[in-house]
Amino acid sequence: MAINQLVIFALDGEEYGVDVTTVNGILRSSKFKIQTVPGLPHAIEGIINLRGRVNYIFNLRKKFNLTVNEYPEDSKFMMLNINGTVAGCIVDEVTDIVKFNEDDIQPAPEFVSQNNGYLKGIAKINDRMVIFLDPEKLLVTEEYKLLEVTD
Repeated sequence: MAINQLVIFALDGEEYGVDVTTVNGILRSSKFKIQTVPGLPHAIEGIINLRGRVNYIFNLRKKFNLTVNEYPEDSKFMMLNINGTVAGCIVDEVTDIVKFNEDDIQPAPEFVSQNNGYLKGIAKINDRMVIFLDPEKLLVTEEYKLLEVTD
């Protein structure tokens, strides 16, 4: 039974998590200006300059079809290692890093995982249920191709 760590973040009042090994960094969104780029897929908010490199920023509210609000002043960019490159996701807050066992994950049912592929399952941690995501499957083909070209 392997023990892993999960970075938990809040988005629209729900808890989501990704494996800690996929997180490249957490940035205060207020420190960066997102530059919009015409013609990008709807889930990409724009680009930022991070240490001299262009990084795409995804709006997970758009990606998950949630209500799109102005993101809070204290929101974060969670920078993720995605298929050999780094891209950011706007999250309301990074709330926790917890240890979990593989047994704590209930796999996503087939009817859900076939639709999007990025849902690994539900992590049951104490009394919490955390939606466990696979960052490498968050991007659809056109979004991933965009990262390949510019990285």
